[in-house]
Amino acid sequence: MASALVAGVLLAAGIAAGVPAQATVVDGLTLTSTISDQGIATPGAPMTVTVHLANNSGKDVAATSVSVTAIDVDVTTVAGLEDWLATSTGARGATLGSRDIADLADGEKVSVPVSLDLARGGWNSVWGARALLITVDGEAGALARQHAAVLYAGAQAPAVASLAVVVPVVVPQEPGQVIDPDSLERLTSAGGLLDDLATQTENSFATLAIDPRIPVSVLADGNAGPRALEWWQGLVADSPDTFLTAYGDADLAGQIQAGASQLLSSGSRDGSQDLEAALRAVVPVSPSAPNGDTLPSPSPSPSSATAPSTLPAADPTPRVNGWTPTSRGLAWPVANSVDEAALSAISNAGSSTVLLSSGNVGNGLGSVFSARVGGMSALVVNDGISGALGSAAAATTTEAWSGAMASAVVRLSALVTDPSVQRGAIAALTRSGDAAAVARLKTTLTALKSLPWLATAGLSDLALIPPVDADLVPRSESPERLAAIGDLVRANDAVTAFASIAAEPSVVTDPSARQTMATLAAGLVGDESWPGRVAESLAEMRDVLASVRVSTDSTINMIGSTATLPVAVENGLATPVTVVVTADPRNNSISIEGPVTVKIESRAQAVARFSAEAQVSNGSVLVDTTLASESGEPVGSLRSLRVNVRADWEAVGLIALGAVFVGLVVAGVIRTVQRRKAQGA
Repeated sequence: MASALVAGVLLAAGIAAGVPAQATVVDGLTLTSTISDQGIATPGAPMTVTVHLANNSGKDVAATSVSVTAIDVDVTTVAGLEDWLATSTGARGATLGSRDIADLADGEKVSVPVSLDLARGGWNSVWGARALLITVDGEAGALARQHAAVLYAGAQAPAVASLAVVVPVVVPQEPGQVIDPDSLERLTSAGGLLDDLATQTENSFATLAIDPRIPVSVLADGNAGPRALEWWQGLVADSPDTFLTAYGDADLAGQIQAGASQLLSSGSRDGSQDLEAALRAVVPVSPSAPNGDTLPSPSPSPSSATAPSTLPAADPTPRVNGWTPTSRGLAWPVANSVDEAALSAISNAGSSTVLLSSGNVGNGLGSVFSARVGGMSALVVNDGISGALGSAAAATTTEAWSGAMASAVVRLSALVTDPSVQRGAIAALTRSGDAAAVARLKTTLTALKSLPWLATAGLSDLALIPPVDADLVPRSESPERLAAIGDLVRANDAVTAFASIAAEPSVVTDPSARQTMATLAAGLVGDESWPGRVAESLAEMRDVLASVRVSTDSTINMIGSTATLPVAVENGLATPVTVVVTADPRNNSISIEGPVTVKIESRAQAVARFSAEAQVSNGSVLVDTTLASESGEPVGSLRSLRVNVRADWEAVGLIALGAVFVGLVVAGVIRTVQRRKAQGA
């Protein structure tokens, strides 16, 4: 009996690989399976199906045997295979192998290997998928069933299918518009996530989907260690096919579904000149933007030139140390999240091609990978194959890896034998940024490349295939997630309105947009840390809105019936601002002229001076001060100042001065008289 831990891992791997749920007679009895030899059945060679059972029914289950049966159902077409895997009904066929098992105690997990005798299947020599039925029996009949399939390699494959695998180079767990230098050094050093990704994809056919925040962070950090620079150069030198995701690998559809009128853009402005230069190198926003910034080279490196783009390209071209992405104008939304409005917004943002999940496309389960959807070019990711290869890349045991590969291989084989489909597929791995998710990626890519009937390719190669028309199957993100995205969208809109006071509004709005986009990272969908990230971003945007404020915090004393009242205004932004300052007394003790327009240099303070006239001799009054843009948009919050009025101090002062003068005159006369008397004596 396998340990509970191992069985649990294998069960999870089987589910993640796209294995269908079983028909269950006993509620709480879970059945999954893994198939040896990557699911490739060769005549005369042994094959094993390991059945994994978990009893969470709350009671003991009287089980007697596990069997694997060959079923005469056509699964050589994409539709036929998916229909078979999506159901779990019983059927009659030839038993390839069986194994007696003992009763399952409540809470028990067990893995049961069943050896198959393929000769019993009665299969002809034709190359292609074959249907299997896995059954757990008890004394009264079937307790659980599962449909599965293997590739029977009894002859040569009739054709060749193409496969592109998209590997995200993303770090969604790292907050901020750029990755801090310490984290960047850790990620690119030995054992770090980015270092692992470079190692696992070295000299492979994988297409890298690179978050532009990563090269921007490397380029912007003048103190970046040599390892980060070497990592970047090695990554792009060994990667023949690449494209850039949205900044921060941001969720695209969610923005529109949460109420945004258009997609956020990273822009290229910032208060830091180094960061601006990096942004303009990696994500330039206009053809005239300078693209000459390069990463410093710690040592001579191989040429990193790539093939010309095969997707419609939109100027300008990012250039980082001689590297440009192979494909440009490509948008990658969150899986199965796109509706008509989101697709339109993606197109309006300048993207010429969208990478959609098969659940978002009519007839997209495997029959289509190059399509025309809603008037836009679309490359379609096969969800079933993606899930299987993702499980293989993350497998913790050889058995789990083989089982996940079997799920992928049998689906790929249907593309070879089905004459009605485009013979190819696109798979995409998880965007979670989890190092464990790529532990066996290199092994997986190598195994795929070794299949003689599979032509491994880059995404740009499959983009050359003429598209077929397909319908969009509208999908939406969860209401809870959209509510949080809506908060971010509204906060970012508030920053945009606030930035109208700035001499260079984009210096304010671009960093806010990049921060928001990083918070909307696709890899954080469903992550338990995401609500905290949203709260942090909202707090940062509130700080931006509070960065221009009335800074006078002491009582103002107004001496005399007329005076000038100084109100200090502080600008914490990296660009000059112009604001209109208004001062309104709460009663008639004083009258104040205004408003006053004042310009404040970046990270500086200026004083708005108001002419005031006292209407009473003495008293104290609160004066409400507010800021606004020149167009009247409020800026910041109201600030109340206390003004002490001492208008009668003018008369008091004159009397006092008169008394002093008279005193001085009298004293002078007395001194003169005394002097003359002294002289006479």
